[in-house]
Amino acid sequence: MKQDAIICLDIGGTHCRAGLVDQQGQLSQLHILSTKELAQSDFVSALTETLREYISRNQAQYQIRAVSLGFPATVDRSRRHVLQAPNIPGLPEDFPVCDILEKALSIPVFLDRDVNLLLAYDLQDLNLPKDGTVIGIYFGTGIGNSIYIGGKFLSGANGVAGELGHIPRLGQQTLCGCGNECCIEPLGGGRKLSELCETEFSDTPIQEIYQRHGDSDSVRQQIEVMAAAVATEVNILDPDYVVLGGGLLQMEGFPMDYFRERIFFHTRKPYPLNNLKLLLARPNQENGIIGAGLRGWEQLEAQS
Repeated sequence: MKQDAIICLDIGGTHCRAGLVDQQGQLSQLHILSTKELAQSDFVSALTETLREYISRNQAQYQIRAVSLGFPATVDRSRRHVLQAPNIPGLPEDFPVCDILEKALSIPVFLDRDVNLLLAYDLQDLNLPKDGTVIGIYFGTGIGNSIYIGGKFLSGANGVAGELGHIPRLGQQTLCGCGNECCIEPLGGGRKLSELCETEFSDTPIQEIYQRHGDSDSVRQQIEVMAAAVATEVNILDPDYVVLGGGLLQMEGFPMDYFRERIFFHTRKPYPLNNLKLLLARPNQENGIIGAGLRGWEQLEAQS
C-alpha cells in the first residue's frame, strides 16, 4: 500500500530544499536544489518540471496528496500569489504560483511565508500551546518574523503582517532592500555582518565575526538592533512565548548572554518583562520543510 505524503519545499535565495512529509510529520526523500539554477530560465517552469520529476520518481511508493511551498517573500492574504520575492531572480510581482502549479500537477498547492513554516515546526517541536500568542523571530540575511495568535498565523489586510525588519529606526538613512530608508533590517540582519567584514574586519571570514569580534562596538551595535526588534514586538503583543532562531544565532561565538540582556533592557517593566519566556529554535536545515508539511496537512484536512 502506498504511503500518503505531501511534497514540501523550503525555497531560499541560495538553496531549495525539498522532501516528502507524511501525516506524522516524518520527513523522507530529502533533495537539495540550487535556487539560482532553477531561476536561470523561467523559475516557475523549472520548478514545475522539477516537481513532475519528483512525483514520477516517488509515485510507486507514495501517494502524493499535495505540494506545500515556503517562500522568502511577501505573500498575498489568500496565500495563492507571491507578491514580491526579491531573492528569486526573474519571478514577477503578484505571481499566481498556486494556480499555475495546480493546473500543471492536478493536485492542491499551498503557499506561505517561509518564517510561518519555521514557526509551525517550532510550535510542535517545543510543544507550545495553540490558544495563546507566540512570536517567532528568525535572524538570517534579514529579520524574519511570524506571529501566531489563537491558533492562527496573523496575515494582515494584505497578507504581509510581521515585517518586523521594516520598522523604522530614526536618525539613520541606510537604504533597505525594500526601497525604504531607516529600516532596522540593514542594521540588524546578516547584511550588516557582511558590511562589517568588507569595512572594519576585512581580515575576518563572516562565519568567525562573532567569535573574534563579539565584544567590539560595531558588533554590539548590531546585537543592540536585534534586541530592540525583539523587545519592540514583545512590548506590543505581550506574547506567551518568544521563539528565537535563524542562522545568526547559530554562528560560533554569538553573544547570546549579551543579546538576552539587551532584550530584557528594552522590554517594558514590570510587565511583560516579568513573565517573558524566550525559547531557542532547534538548529536544523530541515525545519522549514517539516513545517511546510505540518501546514499542508492542516490545510488538506480543512478542505475535506
